[in-house]
Amino acid sequence: MSYDEKKEQFVQVEEKLTFTKTILAVVVLLYFVGAVLGGVLVIVSAMVDIKLGGNIDVSMFIAYGSYIGAPTATAIGFYAWKSKAENVLKIQKSAGIPLSHEFIQLLADLKGDNQ
Repeated sequence: MSYDEKKEQFVQVEEKLTFTKTILAVVVLLYFVGAVLGGVLVIVSAMVDIKLGGNIDVSMFIAYGSYIGAPTATAIGFYAWKSKAENVLKIQKSAGIPLSHEFIQLLADLKGDNQ
């Protein structure tokens, strides 16, 4: 198959808008809206506290950091897990090994040099 045929075949593939993709898009949109709005509110609240001569409430920074950090850490962990699973399947396919639970479990249990 030539490069042009592969390119044409790739272009013809249309992604369908599934329920999962729609929900994920809404969640991501709400996350970014919350992050921007939360950042603005934290900064405004800190400025008001300073202007009134009071102490800055550090708990709002901790809550905002948790709002930003928890989903980010979860997404990074999921991406690493997904990449590992895809790589296991690629290795298995390139080695010509039939799909078996034992092989996948063996690769999943492998540890790096530093562990």
